[in-house]
Amino acid sequence: MKKILAMLLTGVMIIGTLSGCGDGTTEVATAGDSNVSAQATDNASDEGAAAGADTQVLNLRTTAFGNNYDVQDMGWRWMMGDCYEGLYRNVADEDGEHFILAGAESVDVSDDGLVYTFHLRQNAKWSDGQPVTAHDYEYGWKRLLDSSKGYDYASFALNVVGAEEYNKGTGSRDDVAAKALDDYTFEVTLKVADPTFDAKLVATPLYPTREDIAEAAGDNWGKDWTLCVYNGPFCMSELVEDNKMVWTKNPYYWDADNTKLDTVNWFLVAEDSTAATMFENGELDVLQTSGDYATKYSAAAAEGKYVELTSDYPGTVTMNFEFRDGGLSGLMKNVKIRKAISYCIDRDEMVEAIYGRYKPAYGYVAPAITFDGEPWRNQVEEPAKAEYEQYGGDPAKLQALFQEGLDELGVTTPISDITLNLLTSGNTIENQSEREYIQQVISQKLGCKVELNSVGDFALFKAQRDDNQYDMMIGGWWSDYNDPLDYLNTFHTGYYDSYGYYSNPEYDALADSLVGENDMAKRKEIYTQMENMLFDDCALAPIYYNTKQVFLQNWVKDFRTSSFGASQELYITRIEGRNR
Repeated sequence: MKKILAMLLTGVMIIGTLSGCGDGTTEVATAGDSNVSAQATDNASDEGAAAGADTQVLNLRTTAFGNNYDVQDMGWRWMMGDCYEGLYRNVADEDGEHFILAGAESVDVSDDGLVYTFHLRQNAKWSDGQPVTAHDYEYGWKRLLDSSKGYDYASFALNVVGAEEYNKGTGSRDDVAAKALDDYTFEVTLKVADPTFDAKLVATPLYPTREDIAEAAGDNWGKDWTLCVYNGPFCMSELVEDNKMVWTKNPYYWDADNTKLDTVNWFLVAEDSTAATMFENGELDVLQTSGDYATKYSAAAAEGKYVELTSDYPGTVTMNFEFRDGGLSGLMKNVKIRKAISYCIDRDEMVEAIYGRYKPAYGYVAPAITFDGEPWRNQVEEPAKAEYEQYGGDPAKLQALFQEGLDELGVTTPISDITLNLLTSGNTIENQSEREYIQQVISQKLGCKVELNSVGDFALFKAQRDDNQYDMMIGGWWSDYNDPLDYLNTFHTGYYDSYGYYSNPEYDALADSLVGENDMAKRKEIYTQMENMLFDDCALAPIYYNTKQVFLQNWVKDFRTSSFGASQELYITRIEGRNR
């Protein structure tokens, strides 16, 4: 194993990821070649020179640009949360992460928790100077529920009176109780009180949308950035494909006087080594990295050269199984076989050797998720930990468990003649090391063969996944709101088919029992039962929990990252004392 790791890890450089939640998979985005990276470096140098000392320009790095500007479609939230704004905003400060009022100036909630009346800011405007009104919220919410649009996040609003009927085609749009009472009063009536409702309001599908502009754009809405208007602190003002994106301050933003940055430049830089050079030269102001680079910059930060920010992030990378047909091998129907595969993976070893960051995962709900004000993982033990330790990566025990599963299925094929198929996407060195590690540990510890089906393009990965052309696949979930339910609902039958079509009536009954349940102690009990059931069934094999490790130039002030809504709070960031 040590030799395998040495071979896999030679020259490993970790590339940043952009992750899409909507279909519940890990979307690793890579783009560009050396020419693109070199061009980005040249552009950043030009921007830095033009910026001068304390000019309010922030230079950032990404590994890909999104292609969806429709807030109801969730899109890429690191842009959506900075260029758009909803009723609430999720912020991270010295008190931790919490919600503040944003598009709403105040909110009244009825005693029974069913009627929310949002009083909107009358000085909020779109980037073309038009006011942001309650009609924009009503249109956005009802657009989300329009089944002809096919939005994945329609479920966020199904608890609104009349919403489910309209979404299913059995009710009228006019009967959806999300209505503008006047230009600046937006009223929402729920069917049952929901403790997670407030948390969902920071997610972009419940942001407002301008009806006149969206309808005029037609099929191009969300695809052509030049058709967009923005109601957040920044506006997208330039896009050079595979190279550079520019945001500029929105002069009509209601809190523009307190938005310090004039320009945010995003440079597409595929290689960590190039990004590191740019950061060291002062051409990038912020860098999210890992491995040897993270070790190097942590030491430099300890000496005062940079500033280091580390935090948990609400994402869990997993290996998922194909439940509809039992996978290409037909073996994934058996829980003992799934567990034997899962327990082959030494999470601690894999996290240290492959990634050099993250946290080993033995549960599904990530440590960044809180419940009733406290981190979930501080309240509830990781359900896979104890059983995993019983096997301890012992090949004899794992093969015996695997064989028991074969016997239960009536399969007489020797383990050595069995082939399992692992579907993955992404073509970075980290992606390659990840899948080759999993291939090696499963084949060595179980004695079977593991065939890799690796596609670089996410669209191809999705096609293979949706056609059930795998036994196991690398996926994951990045939560859209701060409650364990957003994780647990991914295995609720009919919610997210991309999770291998796992279905358990007892699990669904527990999920359904949460509707209208406002006793937090009872909800915690049900959540715990649901997460434990997932691991009793081995519905998934968790690999690691996401973390963020960000390095800043010393002249970057008040830069904060958050877990929901925007990934960074750039509307309060400023530049002070830039020295190069």
